[in-house]
Amino acid sequence: MPDKVTNELLYEVLKSVQAQVSIIREDMTTVKVRLSSVDTKLATLHSDIASQSDRIDRVESRLERVETRLNFTDKTQ
Repeated sequence: MPDKVTNELLYEVLKSVQAQVSIIREDMTTVKVRLSSVDTKLATLHSDIASQSDRIDRVESRLERVETRLNFTDKTQ
C-alpha cells in the first residue's frame, strides 16, 4: 500500500518542482539571448549577400559594356 500523503511530502515535492522550473527559466533566458544573437547574425549575413550580389551585378554590367565597346561578342549567340 502506498505511503500516506502528507502536507510535508507535498511541500517537498513542490519545492523540487519549483527548483526545476527555476532552472528551466534560466535556461530559456539563455536560449532566448542566443537565439536573438543568431537572428542578428543571420540578418547581417543576408545583408552582406545582398550587397555582394549588387556588386557582382554592377561588375557584370560594366564587363558587358567593355565587351561591347571592344567588339568581344560571342559569335554563337
